Amino acid sequence: MDPLSQALLGGVVAHAAAGRKLGLRAAGWGALAGAFPDIDVAFSLFADDIAQLQLHRGITHSLFFGPLVGSVLGWLFWQRDRSKGESSSLLSWFSVFVLALLSHPLLDACTPYGTQLLAPLSDARFAWHAVPIIEPLYTAILLLGILLLRFAGRFGWLVSLLTLVLSSQYLLWGWVLNQQAIALAASQLARDGVVDAQVYAFPTFFQMPLRRVVAISNEQVYVGFITLDQSCDIAWEVQAKMTHPAIDALRNTRAGKVFHWFAGGLVAEQVRRTEQGFVAQMSDLRYGKSTDASRGMWGVRGGFDAEARALGEAGLYYGDMSLSVDDVVTVWQTAYPREAVRCAKITAIAGT
Repeated sequence: MDPLSQALLGGVVAHAAAGRKLGLRAAGWGALAGAFPDIDVAFSLFADDIAQLQLHRGITHSLFFGPLVGSVLGWLFWQRDRSKGESSSLLSWFSVFVLALLSHPLLDACTPYGTQLLAPLSDARFAWHAVPIIEPLYTAILLLGILLLRFAGRFGWLVSLLTLVLSSQYLLWGWVLNQQAIALAASQLARDGVVDAQVYAFPTFFQMPLRRVVAISNEQVYVGFITLDQSCDIAWEVQAKMTHPAIDALRNTRAGKVFHWFAGGLVAEQVRRTEQGFVAQMSDLRYGKSTDASRGMWGVRGGFDAEARALGEAGLYYGDMSLSVDDVVTVWQTAYPREAVRCAKITAIAGT
């Protein structure tokens, strides 16, 4: 999730655990620890685009990272207090760093991007699809809780605890919305005679009710949007799965293998003819502003000759990732339609 939310959550968690012993120091150092796992962005700057997909949300986002690094940091801060003649609790400092560091990957796992919670033992990516990577209301809950700590006095720990409970309920609500979107989408597909599809739902930016829904059957890919604010049918866009030697060749490239893993297998594959042969493309179905499966926000593509031999190295490409004020307004109008009939017309959420 965004760095501000990560820092705020780290501060809230740390203060709820150790605020009575350490006061606002717990919130301050917890905020820094909460943001720290994204240091992996810095040490992946010199890697290529494909390697960056592997490195981000990797080892620093593991559930093993927080207890290990947090324990060391907690001991160091406890020793620092002792050297100054200050009384402090080793357990409190452990709680600040261990819990704040753990809060980061757990929050990231609530988004669709995917987080390697078990690294380095496993490269499995966990994603619970509860909230988008930017969710203003969730951030506002945490920010309000942190601001109130300055006025709460000895009851500050209670403020931070209540903030943690409320923000966690918000995440749970997002997960429930996603399950509802999946159930509604599956029900509509079954009504239309599609019973062999695996259905997925993903949050969209800046609000909670509007979900991108994807269904993958043996032969077709379905993409649509649904708002849980209204009862409405999904305007599915259906594309047939493509098979082609160039697609098979792309899957076997380094870029194809990494991206398929990165997207959790939720990809749409296309091929088009060129003067040199073919261009094969693999698009991420989790993100996109339209229901066209080929217009994901990113993917990988490569060129191949008539015999499906590579014409260079396949690599990452970016689709339409622009975001304007009009886009945000459109998202909100789509998420909260004034008329239920508008629900059936959702084929794009940002003017695409």
